[in-house]
Amino acid sequence: MGKKLKSYRAKCGWSLKECSERIGISTRYLADIERGDKVPKLETFLLILNTLNASADDVLQDSLVVGYEAKSNDMIRKLNALDVTKRKQALEIFDSVISSLKE
Repeated sequence: MGKKLKSYRAKCGWSLKECSERIGISTRYLADIERGDKVPKLETFLLILNTLNASADDVLQDSLVVGYEAKSNDMIRKLNALDVTKRKQALEIFDSVISSLKE
């Protein structure tokens, strides 16, 4: 979760200090969250997400088993955006990767 939050902060172009000031928490606390040393209270987590304009699904998807459903749905949307030929190619590649992982 911390790495995802840090990447959202980087996308905003904010330093740790600037981001923590915008959220209203200490720089040290935000650094601890980004390193994974601390877990924020829900209220603080929501402040962080809203400040960074981040999706809870995206931030938590690698931390929760059900997060892979959100990632899978995102992949399906991306596949559906492709034309038929490219979609078929992508699915063949995906199938090949899955097959190699089973070995």
